[in-house]
Amino acid sequence: MFIRRTIHLMLFFILFSSVSSALADENLDSLFMEARKAATELGNRALAIELCQHALEINPNYHDFRILLGRCYSWEGRYDEAEKELIRVVEAAETYQDARNALIDTYIWSDQNEKALALLGTSVKMYPQEIGYQQKQIQILEKQGKIPEALSIAESILTIDPDNKDAQDFKDRVAVSEISRSTTIRYAYNRLAETRTEWQFIVIEPNLDLWHWVSLEHKESLPFGPIIIKLNYANRFQNTATQLELESYPVLRKGTYLYTGVGLSKSDLFPSFRMGLEIFQALPKDFEASLGLRYLEVPDKKIPIYVSSIGKYWQSYWMSMKAYVSPSNSSLSKSWVFAVRKYLANPSNHVEFYTGSGVSPDSELGGEEIDFLASRSFGFNIKLEFKPQYDVDFGLHLSNLETRADSFRGDTGLQISLTKNY
Repeated sequence: MFIRRTIHLMLFFILFSSVSSALADENLDSLFMEARKAATELGNRALAIELCQHALEINPNYHDFRILLGRCYSWEGRYDEAEKELIRVVEAAETYQDARNALIDTYIWSDQNEKALALLGTSVKMYPQEIGYQQKQIQILEKQGKIPEALSIAESILTIDPDNKDAQDFKDRVAVSEISRSTTIRYAYNRLAETRTEWQFIVIEPNLDLWHWVSLEHKESLPFGPIIIKLNYANRFQNTATQLELESYPVLRKGTYLYTGVGLSKSDLFPSFRMGLEIFQALPKDFEASLGLRYLEVPDKKIPIYVSSIGKYWQSYWMSMKAYVSPSNSSLSKSWVFAVRKYLANPSNHVEFYTGSGVSPDSELGGEEIDFLASRSFGFNIKLEFKPQYDVDFGLHLSNLETRADSFRGDTGLQISLTKNY
C-alpha cells in the first residue's frame, strides 16, 4: 500500500512539473516575441536586452534569447559582450546557424576579420552548399586585398550556382582591374622656410621659395604585371626641370614580385639618373618582406642605397616599416618610414598615416635634398572613389630638414591627384 501511494505521488509531481514547464516555455515564447519586437520594430534595444536577461535567468538554455541578446549588443557596438554571449550558443549548439550567423556578423562589424574568416571556414565545411558564407569570405578577402583567394572562392560559388550574379560580378570586376589602364594627374605644393628648431614643421617664417611639382602618369596592366610611365615637372628656385620615369611590377610567381624603376633628368633639380630594384615576397601569417637597391646620380656623386621592408595585413589594415641604408654621408645614410594604411569600402579606398626619419629616395626627391644631414617627417594620404572610374587622392606632408649643422628648414607640403581608370 505504501509503495503504491509513493508511486502515485511521484507520478503526480512528474505530471505537475511537466505542465508547469510547458506553461513556462509558453510564457517565454511570448516574451521572446515581445523582446524581438522591441529590438527590431520599436528600436528599444534597452528593453529588449532587459527582457532577454530576465528570460535567461529563468531558462539559461533558451538559445534564441541569447542570440537576440548578442545581436542587440552588436547593434549597440558592445562587441565584446556580444561575442561572449554568442560563443556560448555556438559551442552549445554548433549546428545552430542563427547563432553562427550572428557571431560572424559581430566579427565583421567589429573589424575582427581574422576571427570572421576562421568561423566562416568552419561554416563552409559544415554547410558546403550555403553560398552566403562564401560570399562573406569574398567580401572580407577583397577588402584585405587578397584577390587570388577571393577568386578561388568565387569559382567555388559558380560551381554550385552557375548563375550567381554576385560571384560573377566580382570575377568581372577583378578581370577589368587586371587588364585595366589608368591615367593620373598629380600636383604637389611645397612651402619651405628656415626654422628655429629641428621640430618645427609648420612653416610660418618668411618663405624661401615655393616648389611646384606636376606629374602626369599612365599605367598599363600587362600579363606579366603593371608598367607605369611618368613625366614630372618641377618649378623651384626660379628654375624649371623635367624628369622621365619608368616603373614596373613584374610577377615572378604566386606571392613573389619585383619592383623595377629608372628615372632620367637633365636638370640638377632632379637626380640625373635614378634606378631601383626590389623583390617582394609574401610570407605566412599575412606578412610581406622585401629586399632591394636604389641608385642615384647627382653632380659629383654616385650613391647606392640598400632597402628592406617588412609589412603585415591585420584585419583591414596594412602596416609596414621600410629602411634605407647608404654609405653616403647624408640624410640618405640611414632613413626609415613607418606607415599604417586603413582600407575602407574596398582596396581602392583607404587612408594612410606615416612618419619617418631621413630622406627617402622613393619620395619626390630633388637633387638638393640628398646633401641634407637629417630629416624628420610625418603626414597622411586619403584615397577615395568619388565617381565610377575616378579616384581622388589628397595628402598633407610636414617635415623638417637639417640643411647644415644646427640649421633647419621646414617643409609644408600639399598634394592632390585625380585618376581616371579605363
